[in-house]
Amino acid sequence: MRSELELARLSIAAQSAVACEETTGVPAELTVAQWAVESGWGAHEPGNNCFGIKAYSGCYGVQSLQTSESIGGIVKTVNCEFATFPTLAACFQRHAKLICEGTPYRKAWQAYETSRNITALIKDIAPIYATAPNYAATLLGVLSMPPVTAAIATARRSLIAA
Repeated sequence: MRSELELARLSIAAQSAVACEETTGVPAELTVAQWAVESGWGAHEPGNNCFGIKAYSGCYGVQSLQTSESIGGIVKTVNCEFATFPTLAACFQRHAKLICEGTPYRKAWQAYETSRNITALIKDIAPIYATAPNYAATLLGVLSMPPVTAAIATARRSLIAA
């Protein structure tokens, strides 16, 4: 299903996501699914930014890139300023901070903290996080893939054993 390179990248992403989950509470499932979709299974991580996080005050660095955005149902190519990160782990931490502390996601995160329903969390944040109308379904599709669930489970076992 996925190439050996993609599986190796998936393993690294799952390990980073599980480590991030330990410190932030943001579920590794959400992080890995968004990593897979946003970075093309790790193939596109300019400046260690695998989530398409826009530049923000105090970020490590800034990189101007073209990206596709769905605006009013029409996909357009636009130039945007994206944050860069010293490491992939730093990017995962910033992503988690956005999800659990960002004002746009507050209601979704609070609901998740009560319910621990990953499907509901994905459906609640998808229309805020991305312009693609089918973003939630895409993320949930990634989560249903056996290599993804296996990589996350392996990363969790490794963390416990460490």
